[in-house]
Amino acid sequence: MKQLELEFPAQNPIDNYRSETIDKGQNDKIKWVDTISDDGKEITYHEYIYDTPDYMELEWWININKKGLGKSAFAFFKMFLRAVKKDRLEKFKRLLKDLEIPFEEGDWQTIDRHRERQDQEKKATRH
Repeated sequence: MKQLELEFPAQNPIDNYRSETIDKGQNDKIKWVDTISDDGKEITYHEYIYDTPDYMELEWWININKKGLGKSAFAFFKMFLRAVKKDRLEKFKRLLKDLEIPFEEGDWQTIDRHRERQDQEKKATRH
Protein backbone atom coordinates (compact mmCIF):
# COMPACT_ATOMS: atom_id res chain seq x y z
CA MET A 1 0.00 0.00 0.00
CA LYS A 2 1.39 3.39 -0.98
CA GLN A 3 1.71 6.07 1.70
CA LEU A 4 -0.31 9.21 1.02
CA GLU A 5 1.96 12.24 0.83
CA LEU A 6 0.56 15.60 1.77
CA GLU A 7 2.28 18.90 1.22
CA PHE A 8 1.70 21.49 3.90
CA PRO A 9 2.91 25.05 3.79
CA ALA A 10 6.13 25.60 5.72
CA GLN A 11 4.31 27.84 8.15
CA ASN A 12 0.66 27.79 9.09
CA PRO A 13 -0.92 31.29 8.74
CA ILE A 14 -2.51 30.89 12.17
CA ASP A 15 1.00 30.64 13.65
CA ASN A 16 1.54 34.30 12.73
CA TYR A 17 -1.73 35.50 14.27
CA ARG A 18 -1.77 37.41 17.52
CA SER A 19 -4.40 39.51 19.20
CA GLU A 20 -4.41 41.72 22.28
CA THR A 21 -7.20 43.44 24.17
CA ILE A 22 -6.59 47.16 24.46
CA ASP A 23 -9.63 47.96 26.60
CA LYS A 24 -12.70 46.10 27.79
CA GLY A 25 -15.50 47.17 30.05
CA GLN A 26 -19.08 48.04 30.69
CA ASN A 27 -21.22 50.61 32.37
CA ASP A 28 -24.96 50.74 33.08
CA LYS A 29 -25.72 51.35 29.37
CA ILE A 30 -23.18 49.50 27.17
CA LYS A 31 -20.37 46.95 26.97
CA TRP A 32 -17.27 47.40 24.83
CA VAL A 33 -14.05 45.75 23.76
CA ASP A 34 -11.17 47.27 21.79
CA THR A 35 -8.56 44.96 20.27
CA ILE A 36 -5.50 44.99 18.05
CA SER A 37 -4.54 41.97 15.99
CA ASP A 38 -1.83 40.94 13.56
CA ASP A 39 -2.34 38.17 11.03
CA GLY A 40 1.13 38.41 9.53
CA LYS A 41 0.01 40.57 6.61
CA GLU A 42 -2.21 43.15 8.25
CA ILE A 43 -2.58 44.86 11.61
CA THR A 44 -6.19 45.60 12.60
CA TYR A 45 -7.45 47.87 15.35
CA HIS A 46 -11.08 47.14 16.21
CA GLU A 47 -13.62 48.84 18.51
CA TYR A 48 -16.83 46.98 19.31
CA ILE A 49 -19.80 48.28 21.36
CA TYR A 50 -22.65 45.92 22.26
CA ASP A 51 -25.52 45.33 24.68
CA THR A 52 -26.79 48.87 24.20
CA PRO A 53 -30.28 49.87 25.43
CA ASP A 54 -31.53 50.13 21.84
CA TYR A 55 -30.05 46.70 20.94
CA MET A 56 -27.47 48.24 18.60
CA GLU A 57 -24.09 46.65 17.98
CA LEU A 58 -21.49 49.04 16.59
CA GLU A 59 -18.04 48.33 15.15
CA TRP A 60 -15.24 50.47 13.81
CA TRP A 61 -11.92 49.20 12.48
CA ILE A 62 -8.67 50.24 10.89
CA ASN A 63 -6.65 47.86 8.71
CA ILE A 64 -2.97 48.57 8.12
CA ASN A 65 -0.96 46.66 5.53
CA LYS A 66 2.29 45.55 7.21
CA LYS A 67 4.34 45.83 4.04
CA GLY A 68 7.13 48.30 4.74
CA LEU A 69 6.51 48.37 8.50
CA GLY A 70 9.13 47.15 10.93
CA LYS A 71 8.75 44.11 13.14
CA SER A 72 7.99 46.29 16.16
CA ALA A 73 4.99 48.05 14.56
CA PHE A 74 2.46 45.84 16.37
CA ALA A 75 4.10 46.48 19.76
CA PHE A 76 4.36 50.23 19.08
CA PHE A 77 0.71 50.51 18.02
CA LYS A 78 -0.41 48.46 21.02
CA MET A 79 1.58 50.64 23.41
CA PHE A 80 0.20 53.82 21.82
CA LEU A 81 -3.41 52.60 21.92
CA ARG A 82 -3.18 51.52 25.56
CA ALA A 83 -1.81 54.94 26.52
CA VAL A 84 -4.74 56.77 24.90
CA LYS A 85 -7.86 56.85 27.09
CA LYS A 86 -10.32 59.01 25.07
CA ASP A 87 -11.11 59.19 21.37
CA ARG A 88 -8.69 56.34 20.72
CA LEU A 89 -9.83 55.65 17.15
CA GLU A 90 -9.50 59.26 16.01
CA LYS A 91 -6.13 59.71 17.70
CA PHE A 92 -4.84 56.49 16.14
CA LYS A 93 -5.94 57.64 12.67
CA ARG A 94 -4.19 60.98 13.26
CA LEU A 95 -0.99 59.15 14.29
CA LEU A 96 -1.08 57.00 11.16
CA LYS A 97 -1.63 60.06 8.96
CA ASP A 98 1.21 61.94 10.69
CA LEU A 99 3.54 58.96 10.14
CA GLU A 100 2.27 58.64 6.56
CA ILE A 101 1.20 55.05 7.11
CA PRO A 102 -1.64 54.15 4.74
CA PHE A 103 -4.69 52.46 6.23
CA GLU A 104 -8.24 51.49 5.41
CA GLU A 105 -11.10 52.11 7.79
CA GLY A 106 -14.60 50.81 8.04
CA ASP A 107 -17.62 50.55 10.28
CA TRP A 108 -20.66 48.39 10.73
CA GLN A 109 -23.80 48.47 12.80
CA THR A 110 -26.69 46.15 13.35
CA ILE A 111 -29.52 45.47 15.74
CA ASP A 112 -29.20 42.51 18.08
CA ARG A 113 -32.62 41.02 17.30
CA HIS A 114 -31.97 37.92 19.42
CA ARG A 115 -31.40 39.99 22.58
CA GLU A 116 -34.36 42.20 21.68
CA ARG A 117 -36.66 39.13 21.45
CA GLN A 118 -35.34 37.76 24.74
CA ASP A 119 -36.05 41.05 26.53
CA GLN A 120 -39.56 41.22 25.05
CA GLU A 121 -40.27 37.65 26.16
CA LYS A 122 -39.07 38.47 29.69
CA LYS A 123 -41.37 41.52 29.79
CA ALA A 124 -44.30 39.46 28.52
CA THR A 125 -43.85 36.77 31.18
CA ARG A 126 -43.70 39.35 33.98
CA HIS A 127 -47.17 40.72 33.17
